[in-house]
This record gives sequence, C-alpha cells and structure tokens, in this order.
Amino acid sequence: MLTATIITCLIGIGACGAVLARVTPRDERWLILACFIATAPMSWLMFHGVRMPFDGWLKGVLGDGELLQWIRTTYAPLTEEPAKLWPLILPWIGRAVTPRTAPRYAIALGGGFAFGEVIMVAGLIAARQPTIAALPWYQLTGFINERLMTFAIHAGMTAIALVVWRQGAGFAAGLLLAMLAHWLSNFPITMAQRGWLGPNQQVAQTIVALWVAVCFLAALVLLGWLDIGRVGLGTLLYGRALCPGCGYEFERRLVRGLTFGDQRYEPCPNCQKWHWTTRSRISSAKQ
Repeated sequence: MLTATIITCLIGIGACGAVLARVTPRDERWLILACFIATAPMSWLMFHGVRMPFDGWLKGVLGDGELLQWIRTTYAPLTEEPAKLWPLILPWIGRAVTPRTAPRYAIALGGGFAFGEVIMVAGLIAARQPTIAALPWYQLTGFINERLMTFAIHAGMTAIALVVWRQGAGFAAGLLLAMLAHWLSNFPITMAQRGWLGPNQQVAQTIVALWVAVCFLAALVLLGWLDIGRVGLGTLLYGRALCPGCGYEFERRLVRGLTFGDQRYEPCPNCQKWHWTTRSRISSAKQ
C-alpha cells in the first residue's frame, strides 16, 4: 500500500506541478504553492474531525436507518467543498482569484486536497482492509488510477465554485453548485452500495469505474474550456497553430478540433474556416 500511495502522490503532484508551472506567472507561484499546501491536510481533518464525530452523534439521534443512510450521502459535498476554499479567507489569496486566474487556483486548491485524500484513503484501507493493503503495488492499480483521477475531479469542482463566484453570481451560489456537482459525481457509488446497480458486484464496480472516468474527462474538458491561466489546456497539449488560409496564428482549444497524429482539423478563429493544421514552429521555439 505504501508503494502505491507514493507512486500516486508523485504522479499527481507532478501532473499538477507541470500544468501550474506552465500557466502561472513566476511572481504568483508562491501563492499557488501556498494554496496547494494549505488544502493538503483538509481531507483528513474533515473526515476525522468533522464527519466521523457528527456521524456518531447523528446515529445516536436517528438510529442506523434509511434516513441516516441518505444524510450520509451529503457528508462529502458539505465538508470537502468548503474545506478546499478556506484559503480564500486570506486577503492576498482571495484578491488573486479572478475570472481569468480562477482555474489555476482551482487546480492548486483541488490538487492539494486530492493529494491529502490519497494519503487519508490509503490509511483507511490499511486499517479496515489489511488484506488489500498487503497486496503488491502492481495489484493496486485500481486505487492508483482512481486516486489520480480525483486530482482533476476535485480541481473541476473547485473551478465551478471559483468561476461562478468571480463571474458575479456570488460565493454561496458557486459553493452550492460545486456541492451539487460533488453529490452527483458520488451518486453511482450510493447506487452500488444500495444494490440499485444489480446483484452482480463486478458489473456494479465496472459501472462506478466508468462513471468516475466520465467525471474525470468532464473535469478536464471544463478546465480546458475555462482556458486555464494564460494558456488554454488545448494549447498545453497541442501548442499553437498557423492557419494555412489566412496566416493567422492562434491558440488551439481542447474541445474544438479533431487530432490525427501530428495534424488537427480545426477552425481558425480569424477566418472562421476549418483547416488541417500542424503545430506552429514559431510558437514551439518561443515555448
């Protein structure tokens, strides 16, 4: 379990760090790092310091019945989404979040939380399922893959809260939408636990795994659509292109265009025509 946890943490931190280093101005990187560090312990604190004590009290009041089972589905959204946003109470961080910078702060806040969650979940598995924890790391690829996807998923949910807030709808509205997205992303897990996905456990687990993958891809698309930092996610992956029709150089977008090898079929934002394009050599040299 320890090896799988270390591998997951290193890959997750490396991926977040590579993206953030690319899109964050040098003089702002200390704020981004502070956000990552500040949310890292929040998963453990929320689970052991809030959720478990509250659940014990509520179980004593309501009993272990149907109502409590439904209330438990709200624990993660109600505690984790605010926990990822607590650094915003610091004025120098709150002021730094704008509609343009919100996505990169979401990656830092959500990524830090996901990093801490990897360690917390690994600890729970070691304590509650020692036979699974004793497996060699290469038999724990399910844990590794799922935990890695949560880096993007947590960032996507936090991006919803920050962007809605900074677009003028209000902090509460952004937080509520992020909580709703979180609850919906967890609902198939609830369905599997309650037997609503059928009696076959392998089928249920496959459906849940596919849903997590869909949430992961949706988070990536959202972050790309929000155009993280000064460079969009499409530009990070595909670079810039030179329109063969009008000669205009433009940033590529993640969700506009089809990739075939080193070529993409995509629209030029200047002439509005679709062309086969290749990566701009001029931009590659600048990068």
